[in-house]
Amino acid sequence: MNRITALTLAVLALSSCGPQENYSGAIAAAVPASESIKSQIVQDARNLLLDPYSVRDAEISYVATFSNGTQGVCVRANTKNALGGYIGRQNMAITIRNGRLTGNIVNHPLCSRPDIKWQPFKQLEALKNL
Repeated sequence: MNRITALTLAVLALSSCGPQENYSGAIAAAVPASESIKSQIVQDARNLLLDPYSVRDAEISYVATFSNGTQGVCVRANTKNALGGYIGRQNMAITIRNGRLTGNIVNHPLCSRPDIKWQPFKQLEALKNL
């Protein structure tokens, strides 16, 4: 998923949280992503991935709300690169403000935490059926 770049105009608020941010509390209180958020992610992936029809092994995390009011969600999936080979599962942290996607960082460390709750992201994998 490392090609969702249109969102990078905004600075990812997850990385701007102070060093004292209680990530554990925000992650523990996380809730499943809404259909609206999932739909926005799928639309961006459809428009920006090199091969959106190649998405497999997709998962989406629960949405965490941080102390500054920013929300964050992680997506991980395996997609093809420009040479047509699968690159392995990549994580992407996506920030949300007021229900809209505002930024992203590929392989953000928060997405690798063992306490992140994940669920299948079938809507993203369904791009191969278009």
